Amino acid sequence: MVPKNHTDNLREIYDRNVDMLYHICLMYLKNPADAEDAVHNTFVKLIEKQQVFENELHEKNWLIKVASNISKNMLRHWSRYNADLEEVTGEGVTDEYSEVLDAVSRLPDNLKVPVYLFYYHGYSSKEIGDITGEKDSTVRNRLQKARKLLRDVLEEGEGGNGND
Repeated sequence: MVPKNHTDNLREIYDRNVDMLYHICLMYLKNPADAEDAVHNTFVKLIEKQQVFENELHEKNWLIKVASNISKNMLRHWSRYNADLEEVTGEGVTDEYSEVLDAVSRLPDNLKVPVYLFYYHGYSSKEIGDITGEKDSTVRNRLQKARKLLRDVLEEGEGGNGND
């Protein structure tokens, strides 16, 4: 039997991280059901490994890395389809937000997670580098490249000609 304090600790970890992990997995998998499966598998791995964390940052870093790896593995094993954006974002989301989220989800994997962590969760480029095991400068370069790609896609979507 699992001790009560261990179960309470797992519940706290789950509550702190589940939404963020879901969105990261969704960025990779583009399918809500698959994203939920990946998040579930992330927490199963946490339970199996009986991982002990130094602090909440270490906890987030470990969970993000595991969730990203699980999502990548799922993509390797199955062909994926793009979910309807309304299914991903839900009702009541502005068209502009949906367009941006759709554009972010179409970025290459090495760009989408840094963008998500930077803009949606407020991580610094250094913190993202710590999570992904990359240099701070590499993360900044990827964010810059992602911004350019997003700008181009969004301007094209507006029917813009790219001239400001």
